[in-house]
Amino acid sequence: MKLNYLDVLEQCFRNTIFGYNKEDVDTFLHLVAEDFKGISEELELLKKEITKKNKDLEKINAEVSHKQKETKTESLKLTPDIIKEKAKRIISAAREIATQHKKKAAYELSSLKKEIEKLKEEQKHLIETQK
Repeated sequence: MKLNYLDVLEQCFRNTIFGYNKEDVDTFLHLVAEDFKGISEELELLKKEITKKNKDLEKINAEVSHKQKETKTESLKLTPDIIKEKAKRIISAAREIATQHKKKAAYELSSLKKEIEKLKEEQKHLIETQK
């Protein structure tokens, strides 16, 4: 049997000589019924929220599926000319990067040569001063 908060509120007990105090029982049942009502309302809100989230999720899944289909369609549209153009751009970018690395290496080599010359001159000077 499923109870709701009204079932708890409307529950009546018979009076007995040695039974519980009717006012205490009623007060407690009112507290239980209010908690029950709050939990029931929260449960309903959560169910509505879950339904909304499921709808949002279905919408997102549909969008993702649509995007995937578009991507597949676009990838099928790649012609040899488009592929060649992309390859040319990649090669051009790679050459530019290689040129930059080459310039940097040349600059470092030049700096190292100058430093070696300075060290040779220092060595020569030290040898002359020790004589």
